[in-house]
Amino acid sequence: MRIALVSDCYPPRLGGIESQVQGLAYALADAGHAVTVLTATPEGEERGDRVTYDGSVVVRRLTINLPFDLPVNPFANQILRAELPRYDVVHIHTGIVSPFARMATDLCVEARIPAIVTWHCMLSDAPWYGLANPVRQWAEAGLILTAVSRAAARQIEAIAGEDVVVSTLPNLIADQPWESTRLLRSRRLSHGSGPLKVVTASRLTRRKRVMALVPIVRTAIERGANLELHVYGDGPLRRRLSLAERTLPIYLHGRVEAADLAREYGETDVFVSPVVKEAFGIAALEAKASGLPVVYRHGSGISDFISHGLDGLRVGSDDEMAAALTMLSNHPRRLARLHSGAVRPPALTWTRGLEKYLDLYRH
Repeated sequence: MRIALVSDCYPPRLGGIESQVQGLAYALADAGHAVTVLTATPEGEERGDRVTYDGSVVVRRLTINLPFDLPVNPFANQILRAELPRYDVVHIHTGIVSPFARMATDLCVEARIPAIVTWHCMLSDAPWYGLANPVRQWAEAGLILTAVSRAAARQIEAIAGEDVVVSTLPNLIADQPWESTRLLRSRRLSHGSGPLKVVTASRLTRRKRVMALVPIVRTAIERGANLELHVYGDGPLRRRLSLAERTLPIYLHGRVEAADLAREYGETDVFVSPVVKEAFGIAALEAKASGLPVVYRHGSGISDFISHGLDGLRVGSDDEMAAALTMLSNHPRRLARLHSGAVRPPALTWTRGLEKYLDLYRH
């Protein structure tokens, strides 16, 4: 198939949508499809209509000069109008504010181009979204509406109204380096006599609720837990979070490469995600793929791939998260049972999950 992936953002920008679109492009190209990414993200100093190559993937960058290299181009309409009809299917990837993706969506409706729209976001912080985006009209025009998790899909269905079904098209990850760590972990199902090693990997931003981990750790210790928290990632809250290192067993390691992170997962006991409005949770999936149980908040997209009581624990508040970590610290047999569930191979990898995308494209 000739497949166009449309996204405001693409590498060299870093982020969840960027990594997913790139991973999807690679997987489709490896499966023999002709893949073109259409994006407003620049690379290098040149601007305009440029074609670059990401491996065997064609990347057409429709860019203009903007501060901070923002991936916005209000003048791309004419090029997209000519380009999009050339493909067998167009797959549009969008967030809350994605003007390039919105432009492509409107053009697909207008020209009746077969298209899929995937939301990579939660809309609970955007009460205006339904007023600014005619989601129901898109569905009635024949676009296939999808979201990366059931939690995200329910929010879009609420905006679209009665009888509109939004399918789940989950994010996927590479098998490696996580698979190797999971196989090693299957031989080590319980932690030793030292502290419970808790880990998280995240952008250190307000939306990811990284500062909530400080009182969670403090409360767990006050309740008798013997634990330490290892934080991987970087962001604007790193300096504030570093203050907690002085009084609590919290260790900041910064941003590391995937292979290094996978090795660290092999030496830890449980992954924790305090995010409430998490559309999917790629970091949690990578931890799960490494054989780590996950403690996560109710309502998160993590519920789609972690089963409460089997390979993780779902909690309803920060206080419950502290209680869960205290319990795992003091009851190693319960932790061992979660480890046993977590070392099962995950389904959401490109080798195991790409066929769901291809079925939707064929449809």
